Amino acid sequence: MKKYIPMKRFALFTGAYNLLMGGIKDFKRSYATEEGAYQEVERIAQTGPFTHWAQIFDKKTDTAKIYRIKDKKITEDKPTDCPHSKATEAPQVA
Repeated sequence: MKKYIPMKRFALFTGAYNLLMGGIKDFKRSYATEEGAYQEVERIAQTGPFTHWAQIFDKKTDTAKIYRIKDKKITEDKPTDCPHSKATEAPQVA
């Protein structure tokens, strides 16, 4: 019988191409701290040639930080259409 291990607060998802493509299959593991999850993003950026994005999801506050990975460099993506990301103001369209 498998032992149940509860998930920690920060869930890490990574993948290639589109952020919404794979869903749960892009889940890597959960971490107790955001710093721990980000350290794993840094490791993946250096060793994962086909990983183009990473998302750290905070289950307690229901928010996410999205990172783009290109040429082993990590940049935080701030989408304007996601209600769970803290983004800059989108221009108003009349």
